[in-house]
Order: sequence, then C-alpha cells, then structure tokens
Amino acid sequence: MQLPADSADVIRSAAEGEGLSLEDFAVEAMKRYAQEVLADRRLFRVADTDWGAFEALLDGPPADTPRLRRLLDDEPGAE
Repeated sequence: MQLPADSADVIRSAAEGEGLSLEDFAVEAMKRYAQEVLADRRLFRVADTDWGAFEALLDGPPADTPRLRRLLDDEPGAE
C-alpha cells in the first residue's frame, strides 16, 4: 500500500514504539477499528430459528451475577 511520506513516518514510528512490525501493527490497527465498527452496529441479524430464544433473552431479567451486582450497587465516583 502506498502512503504519503508523512503518514508512513507516523505509522512506522508507532509500530516501532509498540515493538511490532509494520505488517503486525497494521493488522492490529485494522482489527481494533473493525471491532469498533461492529460494536456500534444497531442492527443485529438473527436466524428465524433462533428468534424465539433471542426474544426470551431480551425480555427476561438479567442474570444476577456478583460482577453485575457490584456494578449496580456502586455509586458513581465512589472509590
């Protein structure tokens, strides 16, 4: 891939700073961006055969796990 010199210098410097090859750095950056894109999706595709189970999960109460309980019980900003 051809990049403008200033872009290539910044990317190369960041890769070196992370101790990664340029290729590994690019793959990691693309993977992170892909995860952000997918996390922002508001449309979820569910097979017709799984729709009932999906609806039940949405309509049912959340599992009462210790981690969720701590999250809900903690006051914002409290340490």
